[in-house]
Formats: sequence, C-alpha cells, structure tokens
Amino acid sequence: MEVQESLKLTGKVYNFLSGLGMPVSPVELAQTAFMIEKSVPDSYEALKRLIIPIMARNREQYVLLQQIIDFLLNTSADWEKLGEMLGIKRLDPFILKETAPTIARMAEWISHPELFYKRLQELYMEMHNRYGDRMLNSGYMLMTDALELGKPENELVALGKALELAGWCPEDIQKITAALENMLVFIRRNISEFLLNAAKVTGSIASLHSNEPKAGEKELWDIPLSFLSKKDIDTINRIIKRMALHFREDIKRRQYGILTSNVSVRQTLRLNAGRDMLIQLGYSKIKKLESPLIVICDISGSMRNYARFFMQFIAIVKDTFKKLRVFVFVSDIKDITLLVKSKPADELVDRIFADYREARTYTDYGNVLKQFTKKYLGLITSKTRLLIIGDGRTNYQYPGDEELALLKKKVKDILWFTPDDQYSWYTGDSEMNLYSQYTDELFIVRTLRELVTALQSLLTL
Repeated sequence: MEVQESLKLTGKVYNFLSGLGMPVSPVELAQTAFMIEKSVPDSYEALKRLIIPIMARNREQYVLLQQIIDFLLNTSADWEKLGEMLGIKRLDPFILKETAPTIARMAEWISHPELFYKRLQELYMEMHNRYGDRMLNSGYMLMTDALELGKPENELVALGKALELAGWCPEDIQKITAALENMLVFIRRNISEFLLNAAKVTGSIASLHSNEPKAGEKELWDIPLSFLSKKDIDTINRIIKRMALHFREDIKRRQYGILTSNVSVRQTLRLNAGRDMLIQLGYSKIKKLESPLIVICDISGSMRNYARFFMQFIAIVKDTFKKLRVFVFVSDIKDITLLVKSKPADELVDRIFADYREARTYTDYGNVLKQFTKKYLGLITSKTRLLIIGDGRTNYQYPGDEELALLKKKVKDILWFTPDDQYSWYTGDSEMNLYSQYTDELFIVRTLRELVTALQSLLTL
C-alpha cells in the first residue's frame, strides 16, 4: 500500500467528517499525514489502526470512523468523476425535481456523498432500534423503502418525456437515461455494501449501550480504554480478572508441569469459597518468577482507566513474583506495595485513589524520577526489571531523563506501557520520544486487547 494511496483515503475521510458536521482540526490532519509518511501502513487495516485514534474523540466517533473508512473502501467508483459522466449539470434543475424527485436526490448524493452516508446512518440506527435483528435479513428492503427507491424507473420515463418536450434529441435523452440507470445501480450497490459494514459495526452500538453489557463483548476489546463508560469498566474488570487468573494458573502449570503433588486441597478450597467462576488452585509452595519487578504507575486523570485495569491484574498475579514493589505517582511518588499485597483486587483500585490525595494534581515525571532515585535506588539490582506505566506527558517540566539514564545502567531492563500512539510522541508536552530511547521494550496499550497482550509479554519476557 503506497503512501499516496493512504493520504488520498485519509483526505476523503476528513471530507466526510466535515460533511457530517464532525469537527476536524488541521493539526490532526497534519499529524495523520506525518504518521502515514513515517509508518507507511502496509494494509487498510493498519491504516485504520493508525488514523482512527488520532481523529476520534469519543467511542461514538470511533465507531463512526470505522464505518466511514469501510464505506469508502467498498465504494469502487470515484463519486466526483461519476457526477461528471452522468451529465447531471446539463439537466434543468426544475425539470429534474418536478419529474424525478427521487433521482434528483440521488444526483445530490453523487455530488455530496457525505449526505448520502449521513442519511444511511440515520436510517439504519432508527430502523435497528425499531426492528432489531430483522435488519440482518430485511435491511435492504427496509432501507430502500424508506429512501423511496422502490421504483425510480417510473421517474426515468417521466423525465424522458419532459426532456423531449424541452427539445432534447432522442440520442441525448437515451444517453442521459442510460447514465441515470447506471446511477441507480451504483446507489443500490452502495446501500448493500453499507448494510454489510453496518451490520458489523453500527449494529453493535445498541448492544454497547444496553442495560447489561455481555462480558467478553468483542467490541470492548478494541475500544480505547479512555472512552469507556461506567458499565464498560465493570465489564472489563470482569474480563481482566478472568484473564489474570488464566495467566496465573498458566504460569504455575509451566512451573510445575503436569505434577499435582504441589497442589494444596485446603488452600484450593479456601481460595474458591463462594466463587462461581474459574477455579483458582492453591499450592503448598509457589515457585516465584526469578527477576524482581518494580512497577511505577502514573495514576493521573488521563491514565486512570489504564492504571485501574493494570492494578487489578497485578493484584491477582502478585504471588507469581519473587520480589515485587509497586509505586504510584502524579506529582510525587508513593510506595503502595503493602496495599497491593494485602488487599484483594476488587478493593485495591478504590483504596489507591482514596489514599493518594494528589491524584488530581499535574503530572511531574522529573520530580517523580528524582524522588525514586533518591529514596529507592537501593532496591535496584542487575536482575531487576523496571516497568513504567504512563503517557509521558510532563506538563512542560523537566522530564527526568538523567535519572532514567542512571536507572537504565543499573536494571536488567526497562519496560514501558503507554496509551499514546507514536504520532502523539511529537506533540504538545509529550516526552515519549525521549523516554523511548531508554526503554528495552515499549508497548502501546490503548485498548483492552493491547493491554492484555502487553501484560502477557510482561510475564513471559
């Protein structure tokens, strides 16, 4: 996939957004172009993953952008060129609207495809709410009926007669009629293609906002964690808990092989009292992961959801580490290791935000790294793995790169989880481009899927 092709599609997406009334920033367009030229996406899926997080401001826009791109990708014709070929401008607007109002609307859609798309989207959501699953089988019929596209061929006959009375020669009437028939085919085909994509994406909006989201709902795996609603957070809490238990048991199975002599019946019964989900095995002895792990986690407002899910995960797998120290920070650093080790996962997050009063202040990475190297450098050995979780936004203060360089020399490796994609490392107060130079493994964790992948890597690296 060539850069120019990616840029052309991105330009079409921005035009559509403008037509739909969705605000578009020139800065975002420049950022998108910069990242396309820098990353050179090799597929349309890679392009979608690149540009959607830049443009989407909330989850509804995230879903909308997927629809727009899928719609444009499945539209084989060039709408502007098609309009010129049809010769619509040669027609008297009054004659067209009087004799063929449906075709006149289609001609307007050819000139402004974003209006066509917006109308399809409005109709689909209205009908999906009204008819539910019937849209899967009857969507095309319902949509064409609502758009009054059932028999526009009758209008073609009336238009031909009106053009004849207006002095058009038979050859020109035949040409314009044939062109408009092709337009009908094109519009109908695009309705079908829209429905195929809408069934995958738009239809999920209703379930995303349902009273009781289903655990493991596929859409939640790829929605940015910063866009989640309260119900989504509850659902993902359950998913994270289940995934953490799976990881924990998998690590112990790999440590013990297929032997069961180290499983404690008493410990297992105690751990599973009152539980109705995955059985958690209790072991009479636990072989720990050898490398000590130190976690430093940003819990400022922009990082809250990411910190929430990570802390819940680490609270469940904490007994798999030989040595574990956990710190949180915003403008100052705080050791919460005892809290992590003593509190169950369900209580831990609430306690962290309740006990750490500075969670509403501005992030200060430089001050935090200075405090850590001054107070806790003695914890570091050549076997220590340091994991930093944060977006790297410093509020234009000292970034702490000198302290990070010192830590880099002492630890086994530095890992970093960030929710910011690479395009934003060069914008505003972000210092991620600088921090990336001191990391051995850097994971972008915008979504649940990416977070789970990064956590799995943390336990296996």
